[in-house]
Amino acid sequence: MRNYFNSLTILLFLISTLTLSPLAAQQNKNPRDSSAYASFKVLSSTIESKYQVHLFYKPEWFDHKSFPIALLDLPLEECLLRIKRLSNLTYVIVDQSSYIFVPIEALNDLTNGSDNSDVLLIGNPNEFGKYSKATVDGKLVDGKTGDPLIGAVINIEKLKVVTTTDQNGGFNIIIPVGEYEVKLSYVGYEDNLRKIKVLSNGKANLELFEKSFKINEVVITAERAEFNVTRTQMSVVRLDAKNIKELPVSLGEKDIIKSVTLMPGVQSTGEFGTGFFVRGGSSDQNLILVEDVPLFNSSHVFGLNSAINPDGVTGITLLKAGIPAKYGERASSVMDIRLGGSNSGKVRVKGGIGLLNSRLNVELPLFKKKATLILGVRNSYSNWLLHQMPDLDLLNSTASFYDVNALFTLNINPKNKITLFGYYSDDKFSFSKNTHYQYGNAMASFRLTHVFNKYLSTSLLLGASQYKYNINEIDTLRRSDAYQIKSTTTYHNLKWNFAWIPSDFHSFDIGINAILYQIMPGDLSPFGTGSEVQPKKIPSEKGIELAAYISDNINITSELSTEVGLRYTRYAALGPGSVFVFQSDYPKSEQSITNTLLYKNNQIIKWYPALEPRVAFRYSINDNSSLKVSYNRINQFINLISNTTVMTPTDVWKLSSPNLKPLTCDQYALGYFRNFNKNVLEASVELYYKTLKNVIEYKNGAKILLNEFLETDLLDASGYNYGIEFYLKKNTGRLTGWASYTFSKTMRHTTSSSVLEQINGNQYYPSPSDKPNNLILVGNYHISRRWRFSGLFTYNTGRPITLPELKYQFDGNQLIYYSDRNKYRLPDYHRLDISITLDESLRLKKKWKGSWTLSIVNLYGRKNAYSVYYKKETPSALNHYQMFSLYKMYIIGIPLPTITYNFIF
Repeated sequence: MRNYFNSLTILLFLISTLTLSPLAAQQNKNPRDSSAYASFKVLSSTIESKYQVHLFYKPEWFDHKSFPIALLDLPLEECLLRIKRLSNLTYVIVDQSSYIFVPIEALNDLTNGSDNSDVLLIGNPNEFGKYSKATVDGKLVDGKTGDPLIGAVINIEKLKVVTTTDQNGGFNIIIPVGEYEVKLSYVGYEDNLRKIKVLSNGKANLELFEKSFKINEVVITAERAEFNVTRTQMSVVRLDAKNIKELPVSLGEKDIIKSVTLMPGVQSTGEFGTGFFVRGGSSDQNLILVEDVPLFNSSHVFGLNSAINPDGVTGITLLKAGIPAKYGERASSVMDIRLGGSNSGKVRVKGGIGLLNSRLNVELPLFKKKATLILGVRNSYSNWLLHQMPDLDLLNSTASFYDVNALFTLNINPKNKITLFGYYSDDKFSFSKNTHYQYGNAMASFRLTHVFNKYLSTSLLLGASQYKYNINEIDTLRRSDAYQIKSTTTYHNLKWNFAWIPSDFHSFDIGINAILYQIMPGDLSPFGTGSEVQPKKIPSEKGIELAAYISDNINITSELSTEVGLRYTRYAALGPGSVFVFQSDYPKSEQSITNTLLYKNNQIIKWYPALEPRVAFRYSINDNSSLKVSYNRINQFINLISNTTVMTPTDVWKLSSPNLKPLTCDQYALGYFRNFNKNVLEASVELYYKTLKNVIEYKNGAKILLNEFLETDLLDASGYNYGIEFYLKKNTGRLTGWASYTFSKTMRHTTSSSVLEQINGNQYYPSPSDKPNNLILVGNYHISRRWRFSGLFTYNTGRPITLPELKYQFDGNQLIYYSDRNKYRLPDYHRLDISITLDESLRLKKKWKGSWTLSIVNLYGRKNAYSVYYKKETPSALNHYQMFSLYKMYIIGIPLPTITYNFIF
């Protein structure tokens, strides 16, 4: 573990070293005089020398015109776009190093006399007619600022070709040569119909301008509404930076991980609980990736905050079904979180000051804007909230956290890019001043991206993730019982992916993936000088997962498309380790162990091969509706061992072994998608059915922590999940938002012939994640250009629980008889949150921009049950002379106001 953190420290040191030197050099440079102007002759010669290009033009076209010298500080493409606007000329890209400035009238003549006064010529005129198809590499930017527009839509209706821009505003399409009308669309910007004439392979620089008369265009998910219909992928949620801004506020800030629980088929584990359920799967069946590295604990302060700083997030993708073959590892869903900046080439700072924590995110351009460093940090001061909780122990507790993230991107040249990522978090929680928890995540990755040509690119990733926790408990009256427990889960990953686009009809992903798991389940040691606790260490576990995959996204016709994939996985449990051999036809117990097999370091204990097919189809009924179907199989070789529904910091991860088979999930999904009124309304209905094998369940009274015979307390179960999801979203206007309703069932059962290894006599019972009814209502009303009011209402069925039903006396002791597993339910959950926000100033030239958000959590003070428990009391008439009484624990039982100030400059 020490080596791991030393490596992370070195990585962060290298990043800081790389940034400090050029930053210092920039500080010593005199900034270019923004008021100085020069003729185009002087400007063009400097551009040609700086960027190694050739500019062709007639001098008389630039007579009596001068240009700001500050244009020389901009990237080449942005510099030329500014010159184009200032001179009322346009230019033609001949090749990567040759640009021709021409009057718009001359361009019209070149396009065979077209009446359109703004036809964009793409490619080399000398090659017109030489090729039947051409590749267009383009970039779409904000016409005022030059910033790239991420996720904008480029639609050529004549060819039924639709694509979106990437994080740099870029796009790539292969189309027949000829003249077309292109529709450019982006949220909050004026739609633009642009005529182009494609002569040969070339580049296209396009612009959109913000709407100046209103800003009421809001999209809740990250993509344009028509993509809900036209894409092959189903059961997907995408959020970009603009959408995240519109999400409901949780305790004063956007909570990007909890926000997905507002989508159909996704449910929270509980009020401010850690993790989430996707279509009936448990929390550990969700693969949460941050820059392609898994996050093992996704929350701070036992679920009050998510582990990721929202200011550094540029996009979130949640896949619930039809998961592509390049993803594996977890059975229910994949959440892909991407960090990044604006790529504006300017220093940008944003953050927020709230009642529970504060945050800061800094974006620094480096190396003449070839590189970008993004640093984010958060720190909490949440003790005051704990002191408002209706529990004496919580009143005497303390909690705090901080996290740091860094992303360094270096564009070596147009074909090579390096990305370095680092993250570290630390949580501390003290319960009743006696029990102290400390836990945290550490992640790091290196990614090299290389573009071979317009058809083929590759990405190589090396990643690592570690989750650790430390518990110590000391009673001042009994120091001899003071102890400390440590646990660590470590993950190393190598992933090599090739993206190949041989034609308009095929898009391949081909790659390999190798994962090394190392788990230290628990290490008990005495704590303090007077402790008499005997040390105990549970043997470590090690495993390796190898996978190869291929998938092809095929456009069969304009109405029919499919994505077909296959992933082959082999998992091996590795030594050092020991495997218990149990007596056949007997329940697993410590007494039924007949032998123990010992394995040396890295010796293969057992192989588990697995074939995982993936397939999805999309059939477009018309331009506004489509039908989709998908199937996927995923195997999971690491499971969270917990005797609670809500993930806790002390839960233990366990690998598959000869006595613990890997989880296998098969999911079938069918969906109908329809948009109305020119994509103002988006609607969908999806049905799904899952079957699960080798699900881990627990014997009654199972011991989880520090159990060296843990396998004897685990049961093998199977089950099924099914449900139907309704979704309706309004994208534009003053009032935007969505409504979703999900009806679902999640059932489990054991199959053992031994009564001691049965739950409810092998009859089906609801799993802890079974919440049949889930209703979400989200609304945003734009009162004015800056003021907006938001509301969020949530309702769901209470989760299943097991309660005592009978009590009796035996040998002077009171004994309890419990009900069947999950026979009862907590009360139904519902809550209303509201907020009002004053957004930042709309003035483009204003450097410091701030916004205020006032929110009220649990507006009508609902006391939602987090759990129920029995408490020993002195018998009296008030408790009907009971020794134990049933109580309900809730987290927030009163309206909780919060206020947050966010800023950017």
